Amino acid sequence: MAERRVWFIRHGESEANVRHVFAGQRENSHLTELGKLQAREAAKELVARGIKVKKIISSPLIRAKETAEILKEEAGLAHVEISIDERIAEFDMGSLTGTLFHKISSQELVSALGAEDAQSFMDRVHNLINELRNAEGEVLLVSHAGVGRIIEAKKRGMRPETFYDLDPYPNAKVIELLLE
Repeated sequence: MAERRVWFIRHGESEANVRHVFAGQRENSHLTELGKLQAREAAKELVARGIKVKKIISSPLIRAKETAEILKEEAGLAHVEISIDERIAEFDMGSLTGTLFHKISSQELVSALGAEDAQSFMDRVHNLINELRNAEGEVLLVSHAGVGRIIEAKKRGMRPETFYDLDPYPNAKVIELLLE
């Protein structure tokens, strides 16, 4: 089977990013003006690279949905529907949500009170990724740093509870996910 072309864009800068707080799922902040500009620039990159998006799948969180809407409009994708999929919502950081950002290990993140189980997080994200192996045409995922990290962790054969040790994808950069 030929490789499918799946693209990933982390949302643009959000209000939580500016406030330097852990956002997770529960800090459902909007994009900043810079975040909107970043999304417009990502749309220009999609067009410049000749990426022919047939489907957009977005996280249900506001910062990702706003990014997806800007991408759709600015890249001339009026004919493409944006599907919302809970499986690519950000990792639920539990009690860390809303606290000031500080350097922590994966172990501290996944053991926070009320945090999502890391294996469940990996399973839900990769359930969607596995479905995309049979997708028609090019698919664009609009999601979050944690989702990008868990995709990379799986690709590298890492244990799910170590995903946060990886660097995040930058805001609003077009990343090609190679599916075997």
